[in-house]
Amino acid sequence: MVAKNFNIDGQKNYNDVFPFSVRSCVGLDNLNFLIDWIEDHRELILDRTHNHGAFLLRGFPVDGEHDFEKVIKTFRLENLSYDNTLSNAIRKNVTERVFTANEAPKEVKIHLHHELAQTPMPPTHLFFYCKNKPNVGGETPICRSDILFEMIKNKIPGFVRDCNKLNVKYTNIMPNKSDKYSGQGRSWCSTLAVKDRRSAENKLRSLGYNWEWQSDDSIEVQTRPLPAIKTTKNGRKVFFNQMIAAFQGWNDKRNNPKKTICFGDGSEISSNHMSTVSSLADKITFNLSWEEKDILIIDNTLVMHGRRPYEGKREILASLAITKA
Repeated sequence: MVAKNFNIDGQKNYNDVFPFSVRSCVGLDNLNFLIDWIEDHRELILDRTHNHGAFLLRGFPVDGEHDFEKVIKTFRLENLSYDNTLSNAIRKNVTERVFTANEAPKEVKIHLHHELAQTPMPPTHLFFYCKNKPNVGGETPICRSDILFEMIKNKIPGFVRDCNKLNVKYTNIMPNKSDKYSGQGRSWCSTLAVKDRRSAENKLRSLGYNWEWQSDDSIEVQTRPLPAIKTTKNGRKVFFNQMIAAFQGWNDKRNNPKKTICFGDGSEISSNHMSTVSSLADKITFNLSWEEKDILIIDNTLVMHGRRPYEGKREILASLAITKA
């Protein structure tokens, strides 16, 4: 036996545990045993990830980013290169498929969000690996958005109707040079993968975005209407967006959180409604305290994640993947 199920203190239970967790059996000291086990159980692990929302592997001999990449490749999912996303977060590649998690300062709280839901190209799966756990804090909060959707629908049904009907638009001011002090600090050249203003405008035009250049060579960009609610492949409605993160956390010397989101027709999203949504999400969030060598697989359509502030050195590596068509 290579792995066995175990329970984590504080994990949620919605007729199925969240996250689903397995631990290495005693004496397992060879990565190849894990790789072979994943090969034999790949579809089961991916099904569990989709049904439960997150799948934790703990205590396995995964030593560094190259071992982590070997594990990722075993799942045979298509890589989503970070360079080809429209994320505003600063990250650094350490292998072809593996990069650092958000490089924002340790005191910055990263609020709940679906990865890249503010873009037309979100991944289906996220992989996280703990290379070094912090001395204090640094948990990764995770939240089931199908459960949250039902709570929001019961509490403020009119808001859900508007989200479903109108979708959501995001506004963000990208700096001309990367700002390491912001969780949204990636420069427009890096975010858009361009070298000059003309190329940036061509890229934004092709995406159907609106933009306005600022006097300091930063650029204010507004997306086209994007989904605020999605339906999973097994029929669950999910609150799939970056509205909580934008409302609470897109706050730096350029951006005002109150101006980061609106409905797809340009109408205002109520701050009271967003406060209610954020409060409901907090009630059902599980905070994953990392152990070194942990691997967490997240179904990005079903689960939001974030980052708590921390002290000490925290090294969490990440990878994005999409299910092959």
